[in-house]
Order: sequence, then C-alpha cells, then structure tokens
Amino acid sequence: MSTLRDAAAITGVGWTEISKKSGRSALSLGVEASLRAIEDAGLRPTDIDGLVTYYWGVRDTPAPAELGNALGLTDCTLSHCDSGGGAWACSAIAAAAAAVATGQCRNVLVYRAANSRSEPPSGPGLDFWPSGQRQWSEPYGAAHAATLYGPYVSAWMHEFGIENADFAPLAVLQRANAGLNRKALMTASMTTEQHQDSPWIVWPFRLLDCSIWNDGAMAVVVSLTSEATRMRRSAVSVRAVQGGSLGAPVMARTASRRWELNALSAAPRLYEKAGITVDDLDLAQIYDPFTGMAMLHIEQFGLAPLGAGPARLRAGDFSLDGRLPVNASGGNLSEGHFLGLGHIVEAVQQLRDDGVCDDYCDGAHDYDRNRCRQVRDPELALVVAESGDSSMILRRHS
Repeated sequence: MSTLRDAAAITGVGWTEISKKSGRSALSLGVEASLRAIEDAGLRPTDIDGLVTYYWGVRDTPAPAELGNALGLTDCTLSHCDSGGGAWACSAIAAAAAAVATGQCRNVLVYRAANSRSEPPSGPGLDFWPSGQRQWSEPYGAAHAATLYGPYVSAWMHEFGIENADFAPLAVLQRANAGLNRKALMTASMTTEQHQDSPWIVWPFRLLDCSIWNDGAMAVVVSLTSEATRMRRSAVSVRAVQGGSLGAPVMARTASRRWELNALSAAPRLYEKAGITVDDLDLAQIYDPFTGMAMLHIEQFGLAPLGAGPARLRAGDFSLDGRLPVNASGGNLSEGHFLGLGHIVEAVQQLRDDGVCDDYCDGAHDYDRNRCRQVRDPELALVVAESGDSSMILRRHS
C-alpha cells in the first residue's frame, strides 16, 4: 500500500480568465489565481507555507520567491520550480502531497501562470547548438512538439490501421465539452468536416489536432486530508500519485514497439497503488498536446484495448454520458493549455459534492448537455500527464 494513499487532498482551486492577450504580467495572473485557490480552500495567504510550479524549456511562470512575496507569505518551507513541462503536472501534486504528509508543510500552493500566447518565451539565437537529448532531434528537424511526437503517433497508426480522420471525433468531443465551460477559450462548435478541412501542420497532425496556446493562470492548494474535512469545500483526496520516467524523451526506455510510452508500464503500477482497477474509474483527464497523443494515453492507460481507442471514441464511450467521460473541460485542445494543471482543476471540480461551478446550469446540475457538463456521481478520477510520465488517482472524500 502507498503510504501517501489519501493522506493529502486538494482543498482549493482557482483560475484567471483564459485569453489570447491578457494585457497583464504573469505575476499578476499568478497572484489572482492563487488568491482564488486560497480563498476557495477557506484559508489566508499566510496559511500557505509551500510553493510548487513548473515549466518547459524556458521558465515562463513566476518563480516561487516572486509569487510568495507578492502574496505576502510569512513562511515557506518548500520551494520547488521544475522544468518537466506537461510531463510533470502530477509530479507537482506528488511533491506537494509528500510535503504535507510528512509534516514539512501545512498547505502547499501549486500554480502555473504565463502569457504563453501573447509573450511566448524567446528561443535561442541562430548560433545556438542543442545539447543533451535535443542534439539527437533538433538538427534533424524535430524542433517543436508536433515534429517530436508525430513519428510515435505515426508508428501506432501504421500498426493498427488508424487514419487522421479517426482523430476528428476527439477534437469534436472536446470542443463540445468546452462549449459547456464558461472559462474555456475555444467554444465555437466544430464538425468532423471542419477538422478534416483544417490545414496540415506536420504529419499526422492537422491544425485542429493541436492544442491551443493562451494566457492565464491556474492554481490549487494541497493540504492534509485530516485538515481538509474542516475546510470550506468538500475534500478531494490524492488516492495515488506517481511521477518519473526514463523516456527518451517520448518513447519509453524499455519499449519494444516504437509507439510505447511510459504510460504502458506506469498504468498498472498506479492502479495497484490506488487499490483499484481501470473499471472503477468514473472520469479521466488525459493530457492532450495533440489528438493522436491523447489516443495513445487513452489506450496505454487501459481505457480502451490497444488499437481500439478510435472505435470506442466513435461509440460514445468517452462522452459526458458515456462509459468513461474524458476531458470534460475541453482540455488542452479547447479549454486552455496549462501544462496539465487545468486537467487537475477539472478533476477536482467534478469530484466535489457540488460539482463544477462554471458550466451553464442555473442551480443544481440537471445533466442537460445543452448547459451542464457535470459527470454523474463520480467517485474516482484518473489524471494523466504527458506520456504518462506522471499520473494520479483522485477520490471524492466523504
């Protein structure tokens, strides 16, 4: 049994407007989202004594010291800023959960704030020569995410006879979910024809297979579960969490097939730690940098047999009223891109006693899919970060 099982809980969530141009500093965005998360937990800024954030490539989120000073924190016994990007989303929660479970901290704030759309981090100059893992990819044209992930998705498509058109239902589904999300950036309806008419970016991804970039911030508060029961909102406990891989950087180090991710070996370990099977899950928040990568995550975490993800998708298994709803908020494809923190916020909202607070229901959730995105009576949620390099099970705590 994992010693962290249900020891920590996410007690507060907060966010800013998700936009294409915030007109504000990343620090200002981070303060707003953090104060909302702290208030949501029923705490004060001085109750926070740990700070965790993360980024990819070039740091675009405020450093813990910057945000801590801006919030007026008086004590900080954990300060963590990691470069793991979207693969590290659940590892951020793991770091916070371990800190509160071992008594290092009382309440840890996990956050991301960036103007990724209007002020993207500047890249290296023309004289830059990549080092480390990048020396084996960037000189050969794999200079951005689509070119990096494309070959792995293509290998899976070739083995199982998958076409780009098989990705369209996922993009359409997540856009429909985003249409029920007041904070989502992309809410205009999408059709399969629009997906198929969108321009190619790089094989096997069209424009509407790609995640969006945006400005904004999200934050969560992690506390002891025993303390969470006395806080403002119903508790959502961290049933099990894990992070870390030897990916290179996408395919698992031990893979025997070119499309195998860390997810394939990580999934059974996670379910064992949580004491559950995949059939016990009620919803899943799956990292979706591209539709094809989301499908690999879905299959390799056992939500569909290998090669059968597209068929299960077309059958409606992953819709809000399906067997296992996936990416109810719209995800990176339509809600907004926060390197996985948005997926965590949605899972927490879905699992709370009163459910999501930002759909279009007027009063109690009625499950009318013209206005309500709340999943029916969820108890357990799976959250998967990029390539399955970190993942967790969240539980409604009664």
